Amino acid sequence: MDTTVAEEYGQESDTIEHNWEQYSSETNVIEAGSHEFTYWKNFIQRTRTCNLSYEIKTVVYYCDIHDHTRSETFIEEEHHSEDHS
Repeated sequence: MDTTVAEEYGQESDTIEHNWEQYSSETNVIEAGSHEFTYWKNFIQRTRTCNLSYEIKTVVYYCDIHDHTRSETFIEEEHHSEDHS
């Protein structure tokens, strides 16, 4: 391939915008550890352990013009095993 053609091709591909389309998505629950909290019951202070987890969604996008992929990750929800509000 001639170098001038390669340079023109490289410049042309940089100016074409991506055609991102959602390829797939997946949701996972990830355990994030635990913490202790205190509460009162019958005038006695007690301590409990709360397990924390996150629901994480990953979305993969694909561009058929450039044959590229990209992904985004979102925290959908935070889950506590105990109600300690």
